[in-house]
Amino acid sequence: MTANRTTAAIDTSLVATAAGALSVLCASTAFAGVLADGRWVFPAMVTVVAVAAIGTLGRRFRRPVAATVIIQLAGLLLVLTAQFAERAILGLLPGPAAIADLGKLLGDASELVRTGVPPVPAEPALQAMVCLGLGLVALVVDLIVVTYRSPAVAGLLLLCVFAIPASLADDMLPWWSFVAGALGYAMLLASGGQHRRWRRHEDRSQVAQTLFGRTTGAIAGTAGVIALLTGMVFTGVGTEGRLPGAVPEEFGGTDGIGLQPFTSLRGQLNRDRVVELFRVRGLREGTYLRAMTLRKFDPERGWELEGLTQGVDANAKLALPEGTGIMLGDSERVEIQPIGYRDPWLPVFGIPLFVSGMGTNWRYDPAAGIVFTQTSQESRPYVEQFLVQRPTPDQLREAQGPMPIASSYLDTAGIPPQVADLARRLTVNAPTAFDKAVALNRYFTDPSNGFRYDLKTAPATGNDALSDFLFRGKRGFCEQYASSMAVLLRAVGIPSRVAIGFTPGYRDGDERVVTTEDAHAWVEAYFPGWGWQTFDPTPLSDGRTALPEFLNSELNPSQPQAQAPGQPVPGTPPTAGSQPGSAHPDGADVGAARTPRETAGTNPWPITIGVLVFGLALLVTPALVREVRRRRRLRAVAEGAEGAAGIAWREVLDEFQDRGTRPAATDTARRVATGFIDDHGLDESGAKAMRALVVAVEREWYAPAGQEPAATLPETLHGVLDSLGRAAPLDWRSRLFPRSVLQLRHANR
Repeated sequence: MTANRTTAAIDTSLVATAAGALSVLCASTAFAGVLADGRWVFPAMVTVVAVAAIGTLGRRFRRPVAATVIIQLAGLLLVLTAQFAERAILGLLPGPAAIADLGKLLGDASELVRTGVPPVPAEPALQAMVCLGLGLVALVVDLIVVTYRSPAVAGLLLLCVFAIPASLADDMLPWWSFVAGALGYAMLLASGGQHRRWRRHEDRSQVAQTLFGRTTGAIAGTAGVIALLTGMVFTGVGTEGRLPGAVPEEFGGTDGIGLQPFTSLRGQLNRDRVVELFRVRGLREGTYLRAMTLRKFDPERGWELEGLTQGVDANAKLALPEGTGIMLGDSERVEIQPIGYRDPWLPVFGIPLFVSGMGTNWRYDPAAGIVFTQTSQESRPYVEQFLVQRPTPDQLREAQGPMPIASSYLDTAGIPPQVADLARRLTVNAPTAFDKAVALNRYFTDPSNGFRYDLKTAPATGNDALSDFLFRGKRGFCEQYASSMAVLLRAVGIPSRVAIGFTPGYRDGDERVVTTEDAHAWVEAYFPGWGWQTFDPTPLSDGRTALPEFLNSELNPSQPQAQAPGQPVPGTPPTAGSQPGSAHPDGADVGAARTPRETAGTNPWPITIGVLVFGLALLVTPALVREVRRRRRLRAVAEGAEGAAGIAWREVLDEFQDRGTRPAATDTARRVATGFIDDHGLDESGAKAMRALVVAVEREWYAPAGQEPAATLPETLHGVLDSLGRAAPLDWRSRLFPRSVLQLRHANR
């Protein structure tokens, strides 16, 4: 008999451990919304299982809780070292070099999180960061669930696992990740066997019934529906590919969302919908809408925003850009209405002269040509008066003289020698700076040179992404083209910077509509007197480019050099392909992994409300578990189920425990009942019902088997519960967090 019972029993702490690990892995499915491939899945599984297994061994050998946690941390370090460190001792053990490897990986991952646009490839750096985070979460969940037996509390940690990818994702997380997380949490709650008086070893069938019974199914279904509806309703979950509040270091006070400078040459962006960002009224011809400029080139990190000053008040007359003295051109006035755009960078056309209507606390940096704010503000319609310069090719050829701009615009540090040699070879026959710039621009747009526009870059063959693109891949989108041409310009002594913003969009009546398909990056080169002039090396064929007349006439000499005001410039016919959502042979230039970011109605409220709703659902879960358990017991007693008296007694014990009374394990039922009556002041009817319940319990426990429960048992149970409710009503905290569910009992004894 004993042997059979031992064979059929299972260690309930193992069940809780497995449920904790499973819940963490189910929650981790949320990362599928921000990682483009599944290379992270297996390392994550190994990490979580290893942490859980080490915790099990520590408890099996009865190690103190602190010692078990330390061993789990050491095991986590060992697993991370074995999977990601290139210089591990014997390929497994962490040494100083291996620790340095891990530190570098985590640093790289932090930069990718700050600047990347999901979904991003699951590179080893991101894999290491995900595994470290999940390992730590698995450790804490294991401690809460197994050691302190409070599975409901662990749900808060699982919510944090969801919150991280949700804050990074531009779109809704996969629906199945919400369902998986809900199922994992329901299994975690069901594994809390102490609320069903599980012993250290419990019958396998009882454990299976607990884990996969009706109660667990009800909880899983409810949690799954809540999670799925939350995800479907609040589709605005996500910021813009960075953690909330993460902004350039030079701009620490800004926490808006929308645009972000790119910092590397690799990446891809797949947008499954077109979002309207601006409506512009009064723009006579296509002109690029500039949001920011990048002047620092780092060979490892790409182009970065640097040197942004506090600028001047943008609500007053704006100063001319540094080094711009020739103001020949057309003055225009436009009205810009942001639709799905919110950002600390305010896009402007041409050389801004006046900007108004956007509110207070906006600044203008003449050197960078950027209008920005350091406060979080709602986007408002604004008016810009600006100058469109119209230099001729000959005027730019003759542009000579001092360059009163920052020397950093000529910085060639980090440019690979082969890239500098390519720039010299391409411009060897170009006599002026303008001819050199045109030659470099033509190198990318001439089909005979083999460059192709594609939202997916060619596979990398080394660590030098710039050389990869120029000499091998020759495939990419605006980030690669603008970055490469700006570097080549500096290599031949021409000041350059990368501009980020939008192409002019398509016409809709007397307005222009700028959408996410118009996100773009181009090049600005400096010419003495004329200032910064636009060049665009991206070989787009969808009619969205807006080349200035001086450049279009050189690249396409057979076309007219001038157009009547209000008509598209050459090279930008208003084709059907210019409409959002139409088919483009080369794909719409929607930006890159670090180019302009824009989201539909991006504001902090959807994600805030979504997290609050999910958090509230977690908060009411203990009360829901208690109510489900109460109803199940009352139904079993009313139906005269086997062991009905014992079921009624457990319900009474939980009711008193919810009020802070917990009898000693050695107390008899009669002694417990007497204590309950005295401590809570049950009235006469309640005391009588309590004594009758004790008699029924003792008869069930000690009388010969096979006796039917008393027919009055349901009335007896209700008499006790009603009397207790009158004598000691539960406050809201005890109702929301019932002690019988949230039992903080030590499991290692």
